[in-house]
Formats: sequence, C-alpha cells, structure tokens
Amino acid sequence: MREVQPPGDASERFSGTERKGERDKYRRPGRLLAVFKGLVMLALLAATAYGMLDAGLYRDELWLPVAAGVLALLFVTLFVRGFYWDLPSVGILLVGLLAALVAVKGLSMVWTISETETIKETLRSSMYLAAFLMALAALTSGRQVGSLIDASVFMVAAVAGYGLLQKISPIEYPVRSLDGVRMDSTLQYSNTTAVILGMGVVLALARMSTLRNFALRGLYAAITLSFFVALYLTVSRGGIGSLGIGLIVLFIITSGRLRMFADLILLSLPGAWLWWQMQSLPGLLGTGVSRQQKIADGTLFRNDLILALVVAFVLQAAYTILMNRYELSPVLRRRLGILVVAGGVLAMTLGAFVVVDGYGGPGQAYSTLLGSANETTNAGQRLASLDISSRGDYWRVALAAWKERPLTGTGAGTFQYTWLEDRPGLKGVKQVHNVYLEQGTETGLFAFLALLGFVVVLVGYTGRAVWRSGPQGERRLLLAGLGSALMVYLVSSAFEWHWYLPASTLFFFILAAVAVKFASREDWGAAEAPSTPVEAEG
Repeated sequence: MREVQPPGDASERFSGTERKGERDKYRRPGRLLAVFKGLVMLALLAATAYGMLDAGLYRDELWLPVAAGVLALLFVTLFVRGFYWDLPSVGILLVGLLAALVAVKGLSMVWTISETETIKETLRSSMYLAAFLMALAALTSGRQVGSLIDASVFMVAAVAGYGLLQKISPIEYPVRSLDGVRMDSTLQYSNTTAVILGMGVVLALARMSTLRNFALRGLYAAITLSFFVALYLTVSRGGIGSLGIGLIVLFIITSGRLRMFADLILLSLPGAWLWWQMQSLPGLLGTGVSRQQKIADGTLFRNDLILALVVAFVLQAAYTILMNRYELSPVLRRRLGILVVAGGVLAMTLGAFVVVDGYGGPGQAYSTLLGSANETTNAGQRLASLDISSRGDYWRVALAAWKERPLTGTGAGTFQYTWLEDRPGLKGVKQVHNVYLEQGTETGLFAFLALLGFVVVLVGYTGRAVWRSGPQGERRLLLAGLGSALMVYLVSSAFEWHWYLPASTLFFFILAAVAVKFASREDWGAAEAPSTPVEAEG
C-alpha cells in the first residue's frame, strides 16, 4: 500500500527532517490506508466481541486461534507502508514497556519450571501487545472515538442482556458460576463480567453527556441502568468497588459534573425502586431456592425490569428536552447543582439507613461486614462482607516465592505449580488473583517494573491530557470516560485474574490505545476541523 506524499514542490518537501516531522504530525493517511486501518480496528473489536460472547476466551482452544489471528494481522500491517507513521511518542514508550514485559516472559523459558505454561503465557501477552500496537496505529480521526465508545457500550450491553436473561429465564439460560446463583453471563465468570459492566457504566455515562438527542440519551439511560442491575446480580464486591473508584475518577477529571450527577440521580430513581422490588424475590440471589421459585421470580423480575428501563428512558428524554429548550443562568445552575448534590447525599444517607436496618441494625451489620462472604443464605448479602476469601493465602504464597527468586521468578504462567508446593490447604488455583504480584512471582522484578511502568505512564498521560483539554467540550468528556474505564480494569486486576480471560484484557488494551492516541492529538477536538495543512488522498 503506497503512502501518498503531500502536495508541494521538492524543495519544500525535502528541505529538512524538522519540517517534514512537523507536517507528519498533522498529516492524515490516504483513503486506502485509512480504510485499511478502519478494517484493522473492526477486526480487533470483532475478536473482542467474539471473546466476550464465548466464555471470555478462557480455554486454550478458544484463545489460541484468536491469538494466531491477531499476530498474523500484526505481521501483515508491518508490510503496509505508512501504517505506523503516526504513532505518538508516548505510545512508542508504552509499546516498549509492553515489549519488555513480553521479552522477559519469553526469556523465562531458560529457567521456567513449566515450559508449556511459559510458552502459552508468552503468546497470550504477545497478543495483548499486538492488539495495543495495532489499535494505537489504526485510530485515524477524533471523530472515530465516539463511534468506538458506542461500539464498546453495545458490546457490554450484549453481555448485560444475556446476564439478565439468566435471571429472567433461569432454565433456558442457566448460571454457570460455582454457586449457581451469581450471574456470570457469557464470560462464565462473575467477577470478570462485573469489571466489563463497570467499564461499560463509565463509558456510557461519559458518552451520554456528549449527546443532545433526547431519544439517544434516553436509550443510553436505559442501557446504563441495565449495566447497574446486571452488575448487582454478579454480586462481585471487587467489581462494584472498582466501579465506585472509576466513578470518583470520572467526576474528578470530567467536565459537566452537574449534568452527569443529574443523570445518575435520574437513574437512581427507577434503579432504587427496582432494587427494592428485587429484595422480595429470593429466586434471584437466594441459595437453595426451588426451580419453580426461580421461574416465578424471574417472571416478576422481568416485568419490574422492563418498567424501570422505560421509566429511565422517559425521565432522561424529558430532562434532555428541557435542558435543550431552556438555558440556565450561571447562578441558577449553581443553585440547582447544590440542590442536586444535597438531594443525592440525602438519598444515599437514607439508603444506608435502609440497608443497615435490613441487616437487623448497626450491630448485626457490623458483624456481617467482618464475617465470611460464604456464610450467607442469600448471595446478595456477601456484598456486605470485607472477607477476601482465599486471596490472602494466594498472595502470601506468591510473595514467598518471589522473595526466593526476586529477579527471575519461577517462569511465566507457573504460579499454579508454586501453589501446589506451598498451599495451606487442598484447594487448587492457577492464578495469583493480582496481576501485578503475578508478574513479580512468575517473571521477577524487571517484568513487574515493566507492567508498573506501563500503568503509571498510561494513567498519568491520559489524566494529564484530560486536564489540558479545557473545562468544556466533547473531547474532555470522552477522554474522561476512557480514562475512568481503564481505571476500573486496573483497580479490579489487583484482586482478580482478568489477564487470563483474554476478552476482557483485549478490551482494556484497545481502549487504552484509543485513549493514548486521542490524548496525543490536541487537534482532535469535538468538531475536528481540518487539522492539517495537508490532507493526502490515495
């Protein structure tokens, strides 16, 4: 594929590398190259969507063909002239850090205690590196960011929809989680399903704030509420906690906080009613519930859910029509903001009192908080427990193994064998349930520092770009949504093994690439006027 040079005479075109570099910073790809890049991005999204709908690509026979396809696509792009011409400098740094991580994992073949597992883990990490690199290069316009977020939200909506069907029609769509109660959707693991839903929530909230069409905003409101409901049904404390941190980050770095908070308040009205209705349906989260009870409660839940989603749509649509029709003065906007915040605080306070009362008072609520998450008759009650299950044992064994081999670790993907040697009980486990600690115990200090460096640079650069985007505008909202979604994944990964469910991690790296590329191009604003001096045609 031919890279087309910008117009101009030879002296202008080749007068020096500095001038050429300045033009290259703003030059857009030719049409054929742009189309090819678009197809590459679609292929990455399609692979991710396929993985989300097929057990998260957990089993080897599922993710290995996808990895082969992604790496083959990377090989093809290397021979397409101009495909990587506009990589931002920070993107090159991030690619280098990921490449260092993959290199250390590959090098661990020299000392690994399991060559098979090390080969598989190196290949899996190579797939993530390839996806990040290609997505970073494939984004060609700021206008694409909104559409990519739309596609991401609808992918998450498919996951949420199937998960809700597991509770509406429990016989036709059975839950596959270990307890048979917690909603696990198509990924077949509740906690990873929860982190995908949490990422979807912050993306949807940010994207909804950029829309002005009342029907689209109403649709996004209904979708976002379905994410919240599905997230609750996963009963994932880590997923819900990660979303909480993501929402805090979103409100700190975003613009239009008042309107976004109002959106949440409008969602909370049908959401709180639906949650209250769900408490009287033991067939949703109760353990030891009969089949007939689950079917009956599923039907009632379906009716309540439809009503709540319709109300969310109507409230948001009406609110949007009013906001589009009437322009509020700064004074009235501040007063309304104070009123909305006060109402939100009051609602949360009353909600806390209701929840505490539901547990039998403060004393019983405190006992539940410190008790075991597994000692409940209702799976929903585990949300009130701080118990970390067996993760403490996993982390102690992993730290002990890392201390023995601080620089090399035991080899990529080998924690399951370390656990078998030093486990305190009979329970088997393959992952550390902490992606950062896992790099250290398996591949040593340098791999740990490579991943940590990637996270620090990614979060720091994206956050800096948000602050520099100005107080208003679509660009800041979209960057804030992307950054918050990344934060949800990164926080949750400190307690889970999403890395070994490639669909979720591919999703993360694609969003990370989009965030970095978008952040690096200050000329990609909401309206995105022609950014160049030159637009090449192919």
